[in-house]
Amino acid sequence: MKVLRFLSAATLLCTASFVQADTITILNPSFEADVLACSPGPGCATDDTLTDWTASTANPSGFSGGGVAFNNFGVYKPGTAEYPGGVPDGVNVAYLSTNVYNVSISQVLGSDLMANDTYTLTGFVGIRKDTSVIPPGIGDFGYNVALEANGTVLNSLVNEGKVNAFLTPGTFVPFTVTFNSGSTPAQLGQALEIVLTDDGSGNQFEPSEIDFDKLSLTDTSQSGGGSTVPEPSLGLVLAAAMVGICAIHRRRRATV
Repeated sequence: MKVLRFLSAATLLCTASFVQADTITILNPSFEADVLACSPGPGCATDDTLTDWTASTANPSGFSGGGVAFNNFGVYKPGTAEYPGGVPDGVNVAYLSTNVYNVSISQVLGSDLMANDTYTLTGFVGIRKDTSVIPPGIGDFGYNVALEANGTVLNSLVNEGKVNAFLTPGTFVPFTVTFNSGSTPAQLGQALEIVLTDDGSGNQFEPSEIDFDKLSLTDTSQSGGGSTVPEPSLGLVLAAAMVGICAIHRRRRATV
């Protein structure tokens, strides 16, 4: 019976070896690549530059009035007045700041969409605690985080409406976006992409800012597909062990 139990355990271990999680490389995931020499605070930021990330803007609200519309993005080194508890990783965050328009930053990854895989995108999002005439983010339509493949959204986290309803000023909260590719995904073999968006306010008098930090993407490959395969050496060792167990079991039965 002990041999049979060990054989069952070995079989389960062999099966489990076909389910593995890899970390997909995100360049500059915590936005620390740009070193800012200034003191932490509202003015310590870059303007419209962010290493390894690309920005784009749009006007989803249909705004066509007068006034000044703006959209900015970059690296920001906040202080304790903005985030009393600090930031999730390092000293920098990525900021997206706009009023009328929305603004996004994106990165095309060096990994393609595979079949039978589960992709898990995690990170942190926050809004600043310091205020001026209008608290940052109070007029915001929301934000969203998307995992895409060749421009097609695979899955996204969408928070629409006044961001103060789901974000507490001065703190970062974690987010997770998960996508199960299945056996025949329509975007099979296409490059994965991360897109982070501040949806703006639609009003030139209501500025908004969303900050992001500490991004990570994992790929859990299931048996029969995906980019991750079990180590051949492990499979051979398990197979040899199972053959040996069976041989010992047969010999014991023959001597009974």
